Amino acid sequence: MAPASPQPLHVDAVLGLEPVLIRVCGDLDMDSVPSLTTVLEPVVTKRVELDLANVTFIDSSGVNALLSHHERSRAAGGRLVVLHPSKAVRQILQLLGVDRLLAEQPRTERRRDPGEGTPGLP
Repeated sequence: MAPASPQPLHVDAVLGLEPVLIRVCGDLDMDSVPSLTTVLEPVVTKRVELDLANVTFIDSSGVNALLSHHERSRAAGGRLVVLHPSKAVRQILQLLGVDRLLAEQPRTERRRDPGEGTPGLP
């Protein structure tokens, strides 16, 4: 039985919004990490939601790229959050104990409507 062929990586970014949404499809490995890094680098100062629902495989270089961008982003005032990790990605992140580091943190405060509490506005 032949090994499964690697799925080419496809990265889609929805720029102009905050947070920036980046959808990743395919295998995130040593060969494809540069493609993801190229998309992540310009948004290091922004809040980025990285949708990994369609990532079929991730290796240590993929995990390292996520952690590296997470740290650089935090230092620059941004944030990287992994959304909807596929089963394969979730298992690896949990095994390495970094799933919570990259996950959305629960909000302790509810978002306030900008007009709430402003005199003259209901």
